[in-house]
Amino acid sequence: MVAAAITLWLLFSLWVMAPIVGIPGRLERTAAWLLAAELVALLAWSYGVDACNDPTCAPLARAAGIAARADIPALSAAFLFLTLLRLRRSYRS
Repeated sequence: MVAAAITLWLLFSLWVMAPIVGIPGRLERTAAWLLAAELVALLAWSYGVDACNDPTCAPLARAAGIAARADIPALSAAFLFLTLLRLRRSYRS
């Protein structure tokens, strides 16, 4: 859950700061889409597994939970790194 919370916080911060810092619109929209994907995955996981203790029930919700806790944060970290490299390169020139 910590990875998901950090991912939400960083993506929302990047999305809000994008016009101020000068991040291109394409990268701003990508941050917004990653933020929305993380929120949807977290909601699908929490609502799908809420009343289910059996490991075989709600396989889609469990897959969304894995994506919310591991896959999307890793993808967001790579995106954030590449965005920061892009900003650094634009500030140098």
